[in-house]
Amino acid sequence: MHEDTRITQIIIAAITAACAVVIPVLFHLIGLGSIFLPMFIPLSIGAYFLTPLFALLTGTIAPLTSSLLTGMPPLYPPIAIIMMIELSLFCLIISLLKHKTNFKNYVIIIIAIICDRIVLYVLYGIILPYFKISFALFSIYDLFKSFPGIILLIIITPSAVNGLNSIITKNAGR
Repeated sequence: MHEDTRITQIIIAAITAACAVVIPVLFHLIGLGSIFLPMFIPLSIGAYFLTPLFALLTGTIAPLTSSLLTGMPPLYPPIAIIMMIELSLFCLIISLLKHKTNFKNYVIIIIAIICDRIVLYVLYGIILPYFKISFALFSIYDLFKSFPGIILLIIITPSAVNGLNSIITKNAGR
């Protein structure tokens, strides 16, 4: 990877991760909580501009950093660990689809969300029995709880990515 490209990727990853820490705090401050998946919003947008490796790393680092700085998501129960795995794969899938296919941005986010939910429910199936929590009940609850966030991601992410691409293209010659 060219040095300028690597520096650009580090900057995009840092901004994306910082937004993934700050935006959930703002959502919680105004009482919107986790139903809108606030950490997913900046990470999904950033993943479109990151290489697969940087997307994977950013998706891993953001929940851990947020947990250590804000206590959200908590390390115990292991929500932060689940989110590190979930978001790293979510970002990786977005980046891979963006760089390796000609899919439209809204198709990419829909595929990534479906894959994310599958990964999440597999992780729930592994972890929830240790806490004596019903997998079926919790999975159904989580799906309904996250539905507003899923809709928000489908609406915001492609629009934001298209808007950022326009700004980048417009200012590329400067």
